[in-house]
Amino acid sequence: MTNHTDSSLLSSRACVRGLATLTLILSALGAARAQERPWTVSASQAVRYDSNVFRAERGTPTDSDVASITSLDGRLRAQLGRQQAYLGAGVSAHRYRDNDQLDFTGNTLETGVNWATVERLSGTLRYAQNRGLAVYGTAGAPQINDRILERTQLGEATVRFGITSRSALLGSVAHRRVDYSEAAYQDREYRQNVASLGYQYGVERALTLGVGARHTRDHTPRYDEPTPGSFVANRGTRRDVDFTLLWQPSGLSTVSARISATRQRYTQATEADFSGATGSLRWEYRPTGRLSLSTQLERDTGAEARFADFSGTDPELSVESRRLVNSAQLEARYELTGKTRLNARVRHARTKLSDGTGTTGHDNTNIYGLGIEYNPTRTVLLGCEAGQENRSTASPLSYAYRATTAQCLVRLTLD
Repeated sequence: MTNHTDSSLLSSRACVRGLATLTLILSALGAARAQERPWTVSASQAVRYDSNVFRAERGTPTDSDVASITSLDGRLRAQLGRQQAYLGAGVSAHRYRDNDQLDFTGNTLETGVNWATVERLSGTLRYAQNRGLAVYGTAGAPQINDRILERTQLGEATVRFGITSRSALLGSVAHRRVDYSEAAYQDREYRQNVASLGYQYGVERALTLGVGARHTRDHTPRYDEPTPGSFVANRGTRRDVDFTLLWQPSGLSTVSARISATRQRYTQATEADFSGATGSLRWEYRPTGRLSLSTQLERDTGAEARFADFSGTDPELSVESRRLVNSAQLEARYELTGKTRLNARVRHARTKLSDGTGTTGHDNTNIYGLGIEYNPTRTVLLGCEAGQENRSTASPLSYAYRATTAQCLVRLTLD
C-alpha cells in the first residue's frame, strides 16, 4: 500500500508539472493567436472531496477521501464542403489520497460527421465512449470497496429526407453498450440495438410536431450464473410510439417534449416488464440577460436516461438499466459580472424497485449543487462547487445514504 501511494503521489506531481508546462505553452500560443483555429485544447487540475466515496448505508461507517484529477482535452473541427466533421478526446488521471486502490486513468471520445447533399438528404454519423469509475450505491448492486470501471459506448446514424420545406421523414439506428471491469457487476452489462422511423412537420424556429415508431432489442449476456462458468442471458424487446414537439415561442424560450406509448418485455427479468407512458419535457428559458433556467421532467428506464444526450460524460446518477425512473431537474445560471457566474441545480429521482419474487418498492434520490465560476482572462477558468446527494427508502430492496461533495478546479483553454 505504501509503495503504491508513493508512486501515485509521484505520478500526481508529474501530472501537475506537465500541466504547468502545458499551461505556459498554451499561454504563449494564445498570445500569438491571430484567427480562430479549427481546434480547441484545454488542460485542467481539480481537487474533489467526497464524504461517502462508496455510498455506504446511513448509520454505517463511511469512507471520505480527497482526489486529485488532472485532465487534458482536445477537439478538432473540419468543414468539407457541405459536410462537417469533428473529433473530441480527453484523458484524466484520478489519484485518491487514502483509497489509492481506486486510482485510475479515464478517457472520453466523441467523433462524427454531419452530412448533407445538394438535394433533400441530410444526416449524422456519431460515435461516443467513456471510461470512468462506476457510480457506487446503485440499488441492488453489490456493495464493494474495490475499483470498478465502467465503459459506455454509443454508435448512431440518423438520416432526414425533406419532403417539402415544412415536412420530412426521419430515420435512425443506434448501438449502445455498457461493460464493467469486475465480475461482480457482470449481470449489469448490456447491449442495445435501436431503430426508429418517423415523420416531422413544422416551421423551423417556431413549432415542429413529429410522430414515429421505435424498436429496441436488449441483451444482457451474463444475467445469471446458475453454475460457475455457465451463464443465462436476458433478452428484451421494447416498442415505442413517439409523439414529439419542439416549440420556440420567442428567442428567449424553447420547449421540447416527447410522450411515448411504451411496451417492454424480458425473457428472464420479467419483474421489469412494463406497459404505459414514458417521455420527457425540457424548457430552456432566459428571462433576463443575466439569468438562464433549464427545467427537465423525465419518465423512462435507466438505459434511456443514461443515453439521452450522451456525449462521453460520466453519469451523475446510476440506475439499473431496466428500472423505471421518474425524475425532475432544475438548473439556474446567473451572470454576476462579465467574468463571474453562479450555478445552482437540484434533481429529484424516484426509482421503481422489484426483485422478481413479488416484492416491490421505491427509493428517492435528491441531488443539490451550488457553484461559482470566474474567468480572469478569456482562456482561464476558476471554479468551485459544493453538493449533496441523499437517498431515502422504506423498501428492503434499497438503502438510504448521504454524501457531501466539494470540488475546485482551474482550466486553461486555447481555441
